[in-house]
Amino acid sequence: MTTPPLPGDRARPGRLASLGAFVGVTVICLVIGWHVGIKVAFLRGDPFTPTYTIAVSGYVLSRFLLAAFYRPPRDAGITPTVAIIVPAFNEGEAVARTIDSCMALDYPRDRLELVVVNDGSSDDTWDHMLRAAARHPLGSVQCVDLGNNQGKRAAMAAGIRATSAEILVFVDSDSMPAPGAVRKLVQGFADPKVGAISGLTYARNADTNTLTRMQAARYYVSFQLLKSAESVLGAVTCCSGCFAAYRRAAVEPLLDAWENQRFLGTQCTYGDDRALTNRVIKAGWVTRYDSRAEAWTDVPDAYRKFFRQQLRWKKSWSREGPLLLAHIWRSRTRALPSVLVQTCAGLLSPIVIFLTVARAVVEGHSPLIYFLGLYLVSMAYAFVYRMLRKDGLWLYAFLGTFFYISFSPQLLWAIARIRDGKWGTRSVDRRRPP
Repeated sequence: MTTPPLPGDRARPGRLASLGAFVGVTVICLVIGWHVGIKVAFLRGDPFTPTYTIAVSGYVLSRFLLAAFYRPPRDAGITPTVAIIVPAFNEGEAVARTIDSCMALDYPRDRLELVVVNDGSSDDTWDHMLRAAARHPLGSVQCVDLGNNQGKRAAMAAGIRATSAEILVFVDSDSMPAPGAVRKLVQGFADPKVGAISGLTYARNADTNTLTRMQAARYYVSFQLLKSAESVLGAVTCCSGCFAAYRRAAVEPLLDAWENQRFLGTQCTYGDDRALTNRVIKAGWVTRYDSRAEAWTDVPDAYRKFFRQQLRWKKSWSREGPLLLAHIWRSRTRALPSVLVQTCAGLLSPIVIFLTVARAVVEGHSPLIYFLGLYLVSMAYAFVYRMLRKDGLWLYAFLGTFFYISFSPQLLWAIARIRDGKWGTRSVDRRRPP
């Protein structure tokens, strides 16, 4: 697969298009705000649905407001020692492509090292790793073989222990950072309070089909709107495993507990990035997002694989969301309201959808207001995309919002299977052997 063009000026819309999209977002936010005001003024009868609507609408509005104040970390001119850690399992040629892209980074060579960990792959991943490493200067790529499949956390932990670099950058084995991405990503660590920083990840295979286009739009809006808002509060709740950096001093004290995390009596084998970010926040560190540090990753192009991925992510969120809420009131107090609404509303969303449909069928209540609200939020997300990008995918941001909401009841199945450690999208379970 060829390297995609750099996301840059060619993807930015003209001023007129950006202005029009901005006006659209502003009008929608005003309409939502007006609706919230009406709900508050005339709150009566059954309080559940109106209260849920007020909370969710207020949360959505707060994302747009906070994101408007977002600024990426300034360029402090620092070049700390960096170790890029790439955990790999049955990736074949993809891991070689990742190694080559990491070695092509614009970063001082004497300040950068690459550690690639083979997590007991059953294919030719190890051979591809060795051949790729041989193409680069001796000692610049360190290949570690775990011998058997122990899980992504074990691979990440092995990579951490194999280096002494100040900054640990995690890159998925199917991801590629832009040439200047690491140099930009580390600048935020000039602030001694920062423990982790997430970069911006694009879908490399966005043009494959409708599913990948919706994911590409979803990724972009999630990073540029949701993570931007979280970054303003200093509490990005998930530094994406595709491309994120951690301060060694923040991770080392947490390493053993994170690697051996158990939940409801079972070993945690998924949600590694969210769990690590959660522990970093709990330890009192600030987590940020840098929109200038860009990378690409492959997203699922088949619905079966996509839904398995989403199930795994929902299981991760169902576990880590309440754990985050349990400590955010003291670890990052300013983020408590948004985390509280995000967690409670997320857990209640399948119930709200069921009640909305049930009332429409049984009592004859029109769900028009509910779907109108979804329409407005979807259009606002689409306008945000159109305001920042001109690649033609903004309509997929609109369609994708309805698509993702349509299978939100999957959360109930995720909660029911939260103790199941199967990876879902791999040919081998990533559970650590006894």
